[in-house]
Amino acid sequence: MSDLDKVVKNIEKGDAWNKTDEVVDLKVKKAMDKVIPVRLPTDKWEQIRQVAKELGIGPTTLARIWILEQLRERQKTHCKPYPISLINKS
Repeated sequence: MSDLDKVVKNIEKGDAWNKTDEVVDLKVKKAMDKVIPVRLPTDKWEQIRQVAKELGIGPTTLARIWILEQLRERQKTHCKPYPISLINKS
């Protein structure tokens, strides 16, 4: 019997919790229902992966956090979107 089968069997028996397990309340504001592909140079992706690892989160989670932070900041200052000429510069 595989480990997964053992876990499923414990859940079905109602014995899925350990005495040391804790209940954690999570509040989800909005569903994350859109997926966007983003192209990055390998070195930039590795930088994101390293920072995410240091923070103990996944690299796509970190990228999402950064994108949402930028949108919030721009909304606070009522700025117009970035001009395309700035986006294309490296």
